[in-house]
Amino acid sequence: MILPRKNFSLTEQNNFSRKSKAKGFSLLEMIGVLAVMAIFAGALAPSVFQMIEESYQGAEAQSVNTVAQALQDYARYTKSIPAAKSSKWPTAVADYAGLSPNRVLKNDKNFERKLFIDPDFLAGGGSGGSSIFYSQDQGLDTMPSSPRIMLVSNLEGKIKPKLKSASDFDDVWNQTADSKIVESKTLFVERINLAPLFMRVVLSNANTSQAGYLLESGTEASVAAASGGSDGVRTIFVLAGSKLSLRAAPYPGGTTQRQLIVDQDMSLRFEIGGSGWYWAG
Repeated sequence: MILPRKNFSLTEQNNFSRKSKAKGFSLLEMIGVLAVMAIFAGALAPSVFQMIEESYQGAEAQSVNTVAQALQDYARYTKSIPAAKSSKWPTAVADYAGLSPNRVLKNDKNFERKLFIDPDFLAGGGSGGSSIFYSQDQGLDTMPSSPRIMLVSNLEGKIKPKLKSASDFDDVWNQTADSKIVESKTLFVERINLAPLFMRVVLSNANTSQAGYLLESGTEASVAAASGGSDGVRTIFVLAGSKLSLRAAPYPGGTTQRQLIVDQDMSLRFEIGGSGWYWAG
């Protein structure tokens, strides 16, 4: 069956025409929309970039603090301080930072961090060879002159200046007008003062023969014998947490009488009591 053809009125034809035209955008309309989007993108881009950079800065501030703490933990547990060479210190402290050596060495922008040790740290310079700046054996006879370390990281490029003197180190530490490295939002200087880690231990000996002591598994050292009615005395500075073994006279090879962990300044004396000679204090 053939259906009759419907004739549309002029009004209905105009309605169909308007609906057809409303289905899409004209070229001029598309250009206008894209122009508005470009304006918004241009306005937002600097803010987005700033937010990204601020996230880098916040992360790096936390990272250098973590690595600095790892350096102190390394010193406390190994009784040594790594050399400042980029091939040495990252490997030494990586486990204590919970990071790979490469993540310790480089920041998120892939620039190397630098470790600087105060040239006046020890009066006679380092004592541990090429890999270790300082390794405790018998302890130090004097308190370290300036036991300071700086960790420096730059998010905008390599750290080029070299700190060749104690004066150069002081300038950066204190950020004086002569500082070769200037702190900023993108350049971080983490200061590490190891002075609180060094404990003063005074060993006195009332016996007329030398007594002895050991730090950790180091070399046995002597405590001078008493003479002329005065105790023999030896003062040493050791890293906190060190195991100190005190040995009876005669030195060397005396019996280990006492072992303790040095966690504060202390004084001990080898003296005679009711049961014989012993370490008191």
